[in-house]
This record gives sequence, C-alpha cells and structure tokens, in this order.
Amino acid sequence: MFKNSLFFLEIFLFIFSAKSQDVAYAKKVLDTLASPYFEGRGAINDGEKKAAIYIAQEFERVGVQPFKNSFFQYFNYPINTIYGDLSVAIDGEKLQAGVDFIVGANSGKIKGAFDLVHYNAANLPSKKTIQKLSKRNFFLNKFIVVDGATIPSDNETLPLLKINVVGATGVIFLEDKLTKGLATTYVDYAILKVKREKIDRKSHSITVTIQQKLVSDYQSQNVIGYIQGTEFPDSLIVITAHYDHLGRMGDEVYFPGANDNGSGIALMLNFAAHYAQHPPRKTMVFMAFGAEESGILGSNYFVKHPLFHLQHLNFLINVDVIGTGEEGLMVVNGVELTTAFEKLQTLNTQHHYVAEIKKRKNAPNSDHYWFIEKGIPAFFIYGLGSRKAYHDVEDIAATLPMNEFNNIFLLLRDFMDGL
Repeated sequence: MFKNSLFFLEIFLFIFSAKSQDVAYAKKVLDTLASPYFEGRGAINDGEKKAAIYIAQEFERVGVQPFKNSFFQYFNYPINTIYGDLSVAIDGEKLQAGVDFIVGANSGKIKGAFDLVHYNAANLPSKKTIQKLSKRNFFLNKFIVVDGATIPSDNETLPLLKINVVGATGVIFLEDKLTKGLATTYVDYAILKVKREKIDRKSHSITVTIQQKLVSDYQSQNVIGYIQGTEFPDSLIVITAHYDHLGRMGDEVYFPGANDNGSGIALMLNFAAHYAQHPPRKTMVFMAFGAEESGILGSNYFVKHPLFHLQHLNFLINVDVIGTGEEGLMVVNGVELTTAFEKLQTLNTQHHYVAEIKKRKNAPNSDHYWFIEKGIPAFFIYGLGSRKAYHDVEDIAATLPMNEFNNIFLLLRDFMDGL
C-alpha cells in the first residue's frame, strides 16, 4: 500500500513539476527578452539582433536543428529611429518620455522652442480657412495641438491637420493612452503623442529635442529551425511568433514587450523543448520572425524566399500576445477554416483548457497573413484578457499573469498532435 501511494505521489510530482517547469521556463524567457539588455528588441543598439542570437542559442540548447547550417535567414529593411537626447517641455514643465509623451513613429527631427496652436471641436476652422492660413505661413514655427477625440471623424478639416498639409513645424495629438508604433519612412516635421492632461488650452509654448535617423538598410533576421518527424518527415507543422518589438525611444526609454511578443516566443520555445523530448510524427518547424512590428516584413521575406517547399506545410499556428488568456483565445482565420476551428473547439470542450475560444475573419495583422495568401491553412491565435499594457512602457514581465500558459500549451499541443 505504501509503495503504491509513493508511486502515485511520484507520478503526481512529476506531472506537476513538468507543468510548472513550462511556466518557469516561459517566465525566464520573458524576463530575459524584456530586460534592458535587449533594448526593446528593436534596431537601436541592435536589440533585435541580440534577441535573435538568444533564440538561436535556445534552439540549439533544446535540440532544434537548423536549415542549411544556420538558424538565421537574413533580410534588410528601412526603419525610422528616435535616438539620443529626447526632451519635451510644455510652458517650461518637463514631460516624462514614455509616460507623458511618445514620439510618432514617422516623426522627423527637431530642436527648439515653438508656439502652440490648439484645435478642438469648439474652435476648429473650416477647410477653406485652414488653407488660407497655410498660404500665409501662419503655421510656420508652430506646433498644432489636435484634440481629435472632440472632433467628429467625418470633419473635413481634421484629415488636413493629421497629415500636416498646413506646413506646421510639428503636430501634437492628445491621447488618453500612449501607443507606440514603428515606421519605415519619415516626414519633415515633428510628431508627438501627449497625454491629454499634460496640455490644456492655456498652454502656449513647447521646447523640444528629437533626434531622428532613417536607417535605410537595417539588417534583420528570421530565426528558423526544426525537429524532424518520425513517420512523416516531409509533412510540416509550423509554429511561429515574432520576436521583435518597438526598441528604444531616445537614450532613456525602451519598450519591454513582454506580452508582445515575448509571450509568443516563450510558448514557441516551450514547444521546441517539448518536441525535442517527445519526437513528433510530422516534422515540427519553429520560426521566430523579425520586423513584424515594422509591417510583418520578416514573414513576407520568408514566404518569398522559403527554406523548404511551402506545399509540404500542412498547417501553421502563429501566436502573439499570449501571456493573458483568462478570458479565452481569439482565432484569426477561424471563420474561414471551419473544420480546423471546430476541432480546436472540441478539444477545449473536452478538456476545459480555456474559458472560451472566439473566431474572426482573416486580417493582415500578423505573420500568418502571407502564408494564407499562399493558400496555406493557418491560424493566428492571441490571448483575451483585461491587461491594457500594449505597445507601451508598461508591457513588462513582472505584471504579465501567464495564468493560462499551461492550458494554452496543452490545447495547442493536442491540436497539433492530431493534425
């Protein structure tokens, strides 16, 4: 009796430790990728390259094999960067970068002190008046402050201000939440997004320094490897996740990107470790894409320059912002792939892995898109939850719950094993 109890206890502890180890490893990956060393995994200080090297080292450590003797597939793209000294003050009061303001993705460089001109629903001139003011160079050496939330979206003047056809030195957009992006081009004026409470109608001046440079030929890389199938090595199942994020904004601010998409990389690496220990029937391919945040460029390059025959690819699962999931999962392209979606739903119903699985139509919003364009069946899966940190400085590893990580892992494992 004692021996049997001890045996079952050992089995329980093994299962528990195995599941806990998945989360422990995932959290280690998150802590690593979201740390200052990786610079927000962008172009400045080669943060993206550092992350790619780390993923390749993890692939090698767990037993993933490279294609063509290298895990790296290199490609180049232009990227607009905001580097060095960065400062903004409104009426002499300094704002905190990343907290009170962010620089627009395609902003140009600027340095100096300038007057503010405020526009909202109450005082927005007509399109004709704006054009007259522009011809008189009224906006020269001025920043326009646009409170778009108060202006109807169909207003004919608002688009002119948004793209600065009036020739202002800079444009400030008032925001309730600061959301950063990336751009592959830039404009010849400054763009700022500022928290609404930091500027009011009485604010009359801005002192600003933005250093900007377009890196026209930045070299990035996809990180790709595989574990060969035991029964059907020429049939491929692919799991993908982008590893890049928003990088730095000036010397002092970086965007950690724990959920977006350190969480997806953590899940992908867990699958790599799992299938290295439990050889799959079909070949499993793991692809960490670069430059997703700049326009899903790494996956586009891969589809145009594949390392294997795309017709051998049975199914692709792309994971992103997967560190939540307490409210379930969203499956992009689930509307189109009805049979595969129903299979995923059936597995979840049987095992109660996540609260709910929702579906939506395909969209060009992540790396799955180019594969679907080639006729390859694919899902883009992301977590649903209350976490608001997204494309900002608050997307840190310490506050990412990861409560559903094991269940998401098990759901996708069961789904892929059944393909």
